[in-house]
Formats: sequence, C-alpha cells, structure tokens
Amino acid sequence: MINLMPKDAKSTILYARRNLRLMHWTFGSIAIIAAMAATVVLGGFYIENVKGNLNSTISDTKKTIETQKLNEVKKEAENLSDGVKLIVKVLSKEVRFSKLLQELGGLMPNGATLGSLELSNQVNGALDLTANAVNYESATQVQVNLEDPKNNIFQKVDTITVSCNDTAQSSSGLPSKYKCQITVRALFKTDAAVTFLASPPNGSKP
Repeated sequence: MINLMPKDAKSTILYARRNLRLMHWTFGSIAIIAAMAATVVLGGFYIENVKGNLNSTISDTKKTIETQKLNEVKKEAENLSDGVKLIVKVLSKEVRFSKLLQELGGLMPNGATLGSLELSNQVNGALDLTANAVNYESATQVQVNLEDPKNNIFQKVDTITVSCNDTAQSSSGLPSKYKCQITVRALFKTDAAVTFLASPPNGSKP
C-alpha cells in the first residue's frame, strides 16, 4: 500500500506515538516510585511500632525482674527479722545457767547426774530437765528433790518420761552405770524466776 500522507503529517503521527509511549513509561515510573515511597513509609511505621512494642516488653521484663528481686530481698529481710526476734526472745529470757547449774547439781540424789536442760517451749517460766540415774529409784528421786519446797526454786515438777535400759552404753561405747533416764518439766517459783530469768513466769510480779 502506498502512503500518500504528507511528510509533516507522518512526522506528527510518529512523534505523537512516541509521546504516548513516553507518557506510559512516565506514569509507570511514577507509580513504581509512589509504591516504593509508600513501602518505605509503611515500613518505617511498622519498624517504629515493633520498636515500641520491644521497648515496652523490655520495660515490663525489667519491672518483673526488679519485683522478683524486691520479693527476694523482702523475704531475706523477713528471715533476718525472724532470726533477730529469736535472738531477742532468747536474750530476753536470759537464763543464768552458771548459777542454775550449781543449784541443780546440788539437788541431784546419790546415783544420779544432771544430763541436759533447756527452757520449755510449752510452758512459760518452766525448764525441761533430763537426768541420768543408776536405777529407777534414783531417777524418780530426782523429781522429788527438785520439787522439795526447801529448795525454793520450783513450785511444780512433773515427770515427763522415765526409762531404763540394762544395756545402756556411755559415749565411749563402754557399758554405762547409768541405766535409767528421767525427763521432767519444772516450773520456777516467782522469786526463783526473777533470780534465774530476766522476768518472772507468765508475766507475774515477784
């Protein structure tokens, strides 16, 4: 086919087609740039959001750790406080053992010896005492001697246990002559409690 269009018209049509292609490429490029810009902006928002959540998580974790440490310190302080209370309790009773041991040693009957003694946890102003004896009679005589009014130490002495063992051994492993053991609970008289304790039993006044 022979194209009889003028040369200027041909050039105009050619340039128009080229301009249309350029416009398509331009709009496409603008769309791509806009999409990339939106991606960058949205990505920035996302990163900031993640960063904020991460910082919040870190802050919460720190608070949790601090709270746990505080609870541990508080618990240690409470344990220390309990220990101090126990020490104060012991010191407040302040048993004068040296003098008391002399008195109790002198009250042991023949064939009996003082074993151990401690403040009773069951009765205020009372003493739990253990004595070793060669026989049952000597063991029971311990209770009688401690409760004797002439001693003016205990107002009441109760026998908790009395036991005898013919095969009893000493700490060295050799047979012991002390076959029996008696445990008593002795309640101090008010005057004696003032003498041997820092305070009278049951809060009474001497």
